[in-house]
Amino acid sequence: MIDRKASGRSSSGSLPADHLVTIKDLEEFKQDILQEINKLLKHGRQDTTKKWLKSREVRKLLDISPGKLHQLRANRQLGFMRIGGAIYYDYVDIEKMFECFKTPMSK
Repeated sequence: MIDRKASGRSSSGSLPADHLVTIKDLEEFKQDILQEINKLLKHGRQDTTKKWLKSREVRKLLDISPGKLHQLRANRQLGFMRIGGAIYYDYVDIEKMFECFKTPMSK
């Protein structure tokens, strides 16, 4: 059996028990963590957003009634795809519809 105290290693086995962490080490660690968080925030959103949404999900997302969603389809303001009895909407089409209806900001 190896005596961890004699070898100078901590219980994790990665660093000597008497190793000191400097402020510079902490700053570097902080920067590494912030970079990883920013990567997750930028790229994570794309991964969590579904490409195709069902009618119920779109109604909940837009906070609209089934009739209003039907009206958007009928007026061809929102594209859709019907498979069997289910209707699917592309998330990108919903974003485009928002851009279309957006009013310009006043100067």
